[in-house]
Amino acid sequence: MTNDPQNSNEIINEIKALTPEVYKDIAKPVLQEVGSVAGRSTKALLAPLRGLLWGWERIEEFVESEVKKRLDKIPEEKRKSPEPEIAVPLIQALTYTAQNETLREMYINLLANSMNSDKINLVHPSFVEIIKQMNSLDAKVFDELAKSNAYQKIINPKIMLKGQDRFISNATPEWYAGWSIEGYTEFDVSSSMIRLRKFGLIELMFDRITDNDYTNIKSTPFLLSILNKYQIANSDTELVIEGTESIVYVNEYGNQFKDACK
Repeated sequence: MTNDPQNSNEIINEIKALTPEVYKDIAKPVLQEVGSVAGRSTKALLAPLRGLLWGWERIEEFVESEVKKRLDKIPEEKRKSPEPEIAVPLIQALTYTAQNETLREMYINLLANSMNSDKINLVHPSFVEIIKQMNSLDAKVFDELAKSNAYQKIINPKIMLKGQDRFISNATPEWYAGWSIEGYTEFDVSSSMIRLRKFGLIELMFDRITDNDYTNIKSTPFLLSILNKYQIANSDTELVIEGTESIVYVNEYGNQFKDACK
């Protein structure tokens, strides 16, 4: 295994950024171990997390500032204290997710809406738990799906052996809507949709057809590139793309979640 000087320097800088007490405690063994990937101490690798755990003082200042920006837009007589079953777990979750801008915005919007008497019926305590289970990709995929209130076409693609009832396993995502999210693969997006269905926010309905033509989604560059790759590897067999025509949509609970978190 080769040494990585750049990574070594990054670890040293991270340790020096900690409090003097922490630095005295872990600097010596870590400085002895940098350069050896296998030898990096667990304590050193976990040390950067200290900066991600916000204390109440920092959370209070941040939450007050961000919620104020939102409440300033509504009449004073419509402002109210949030219900503790929403506010308490929400603020606790922010202590370790505040550095994630996507999830942070959802939390703050949810809290601010729980303090607006016009929107109080939108907010449900379960929404806090849903955000806690999300990552940034889940939030972005949900946002993309929530742009439409209608049924949206999606397929369950397969690379099939032409003229046979056989296909290549795991060659394609389980669900494919013809788009992806920057920085993630179509397989990542498929997994995210399955999670969103588990959270109860969307419906993935197998073999349910909309009035739309599915031709374009079955012939995207992404699917054609997969087909080409497997065709090269199986030159003695003709392969084709087939896909069960299905639908995806944000359900009523998901729409309420969307409105409560924006």
